[in-house]
Amino acid sequence: MKTSSKIWMCLAGIALVALGVLCIMYPGSTLLSLAWLLGILLLLGGCMQFGAWVNLRRLMQRSGLTFLSAVLQIILGILLLIHPEPVMIAIPFIFAFWLLFEGIMACIGSFDFKQVGFKYWWIMLCLGLVMGCFGIYCLMNPNVSVETIAWIVGIGIIVDGVGYWIKLALVNKVEKRLNMFQKKLREAIDVNWEEVPVE
Repeated sequence: MKTSSKIWMCLAGIALVALGVLCIMYPGSTLLSLAWLLGILLLLGGCMQFGAWVNLRRLMQRSGLTFLSAVLQIILGILLLIHPEPVMIAIPFIFAFWLLFEGIMACIGSFDFKQVGFKYWWIMLCLGLVMGCFGIYCLMNPNVSVETIAWIVGIGIIVDGVGYWIKLALVNKVEKRLNMFQKKLREAIDVNWEEVPVE
């Protein structure tokens, strides 16, 4: 691998770790970024769907729904980019409801595991109860949801950044072994040539 590529990998890792730390330090900004990201995704999805409608409208008799869906996605994406506050308010509650739902599903699933004879079904039950209780707590205290989401996003980005450093270390290790292998191969070839009798 080129030295410039290694430098870029190292810098990308540093940038991602720094971004992850900032996400944890500023949870409000993290939610705003998530709202903007959702707006960008909706806008891009709408533009792609509009492009598909332009190319396929002659083949599809009922392409009006595709056009309407594309326009609605584009409008919603623009609205989210201009006014991200509603999504910022909704994200903590969506997260809390998701935790509560997953906790309930884990509790129900644990009894299914018990019926089939799984020895540690109670661990799943306990985890489900903890998730459900945390979901209720997050519904009652949305600020906890905001901080939890920021921590999850931040830690995810930090892990991704550290992953770049691990990849770089592995590339260096593989290159070192290849260089040693090439050196030994050259030495073996040189020795064999020396042993060949000259007529």
